[in-house]
Amino acid sequence: MRQLCRPLTLPHWWQDALLALPRIVCGYLLAANFGAAKFGLPWSPPDNNLGLFEVAFWFPQDVAAYGGIFALFPNFFAWMGAFSEAIGGVLLVLGLLTRPAALLVCCTMLVAMFMQQWQQGLWNMLPAAGFLWAALPALVLGSGRFGLDYLLTKPAVPRLRPGLVALAVAALLLPGCVQPAHDKTVVYLLDVSGHPNVQQVGLRGRDKPLSWDSDLLLTPIRKDSLYRAVVTTHTGYKVTEVKFTLNGDFELKEKANRRILFGPADTTVYRARFDVVPR
Repeated sequence: MRQLCRPLTLPHWWQDALLALPRIVCGYLLAANFGAAKFGLPWSPPDNNLGLFEVAFWFPQDVAAYGGIFALFPNFFAWMGAFSEAIGGVLLVLGLLTRPAALLVCCTMLVAMFMQQWQQGLWNMLPAAGFLWAALPALVLGSGRFGLDYLLTKPAVPRLRPGLVALAVAALLLPGCVQPAHDKTVVYLLDVSGHPNVQQVGLRGRDKPLSWDSDLLLTPIRKDSLYRAVVTTHTGYKVTEVKFTLNGDFELKEKANRRILFGPADTTVYRARFDVVPR
């Protein structure tokens, strides 16, 4: 008698492992990079000067630009968005409170896609879309056996879950605040002597009013020799990054940006020589 073919199936733990992989990778990237850059965690970049559970000073301004209800409560939505990425990412990695964490990540990514990146084209929507698709299986299926939820919901410890939810809400939501920001002024003094045909000396940088797309022109103190610019930035960070340009061309090509450390005073003087690496 001909035997019936049995469908090929994977052991249940393999299925859970395959489902856990995008959840863990997604959570790690959110917690270690995207979220930590704008939300204060122990591993946030030191230069960002973020206190624990603080949201970066610039994020509420970006959220307010979405308009509507986001403009009415920018601090709340900015803090919740940053919290969703940073703390939600940690929870996804651990498989703890997996469905609530995945829901927060999905909501945040939908807002990022349609309120921030929609007008910039499909290509710019792909990072947020990738996090959305990685979080969706965790939203529907939970952590599987490769997560703390699986351990904590076993019959032996069924009462721990409500306590964890209450602890997470109390410990993580209550301390939330926006990073304080201050006006920091940098006086740039640039030596361009030795470079012929100096027509325009500019400055580009990371923080407003600077940008990487257009020059802030320096004014000559001694033409073809010493140039000056005064830039005031409203920031909560400890450093900023800049590069000078000469006749529209960047200095220090293929090299790191100049890093300006803000001093304790409101004004910092930075002296440099064009296309010379600072020591």
